[in-house]
Amino acid sequence: MDHISSIPESDALAGAWRVAREIHDHRAELKGHFEGHARFTPAEGDVLQYQEEGRLTYGAGQIFDAERRYIWRRVPEGWQVDFDDNRPFHLIRAADHPARHDCAPDLYILRYQFDALPRQWQCQCRITGPRKDLDLVTTYYRD
Repeated sequence: MDHISSIPESDALAGAWRVAREIHDHRAELKGHFEGHARFTPAEGDVLQYQEEGRLTYGAGQIFDAERRYIWRRVPEGWQVDFDDNRPFHLIRAADHPARHDCAPDLYILRYQFDALPRQWQCQCRITGPRKDLDLVTTYYRD
């Protein structure tokens, strides 16, 4: 299967990014904001190690240190994103094909927009279920 042209190659993502994430927790009626930095570091093959660190402001001014780590693997269908312990998270395909992650009993639907690369890109995530009702919009800006 051919690579999908709307999905970026490793060199378009590799390196440092500034990250801004808006969070809307509908169930708790709270909003949050994450500001930080992320880095995609090339590893063996067509693999990128993703590390994100920053500060999360949530609700009434509570501030937390926050971090995430993922493994992005280039596959014929797009990008397979896994947690840093190699558990599968989701598969990024074409922009018109949302990524899904079943985290029973909740469901994550992720939509990626790579059309502003190489300077910027975005991920919109909707999480629904009995435990969560969240919208997250993450924008990545080239450092």
